[in-house]
Amino acid sequence: MTQSRLVTHSRPTRRTILKTAALGSVAAIAAPYVKDSHAAGTLALGVWDHWVPGANKALTALCSEWSAKNNVEVHIDYITSQGEKDS
Repeated sequence: MTQSRLVTHSRPTRRTILKTAALGSVAAIAAPYVKDSHAAGTLALGVWDHWVPGANKALTALCSEWSAKNNVEVHIDYITSQGEKDS
């Protein structure tokens, strides 16, 4: 191979050092505000009001158990259906 085809590694330039330092400082400043999948939070859930008696209580109990296990606050909105009414 000729010398022109070989990739030569030069010393880092001042610009690349400043870019790297800027990205590192931004990452260090923003890191405490980033939430991952294990962070606590709030979940809002809208489900149809079930026609089987006691089904809503079972779903509420299941969601409460899951929220306690995963450290998440769950809000459940039960949406009632009005049958075949036309608006």
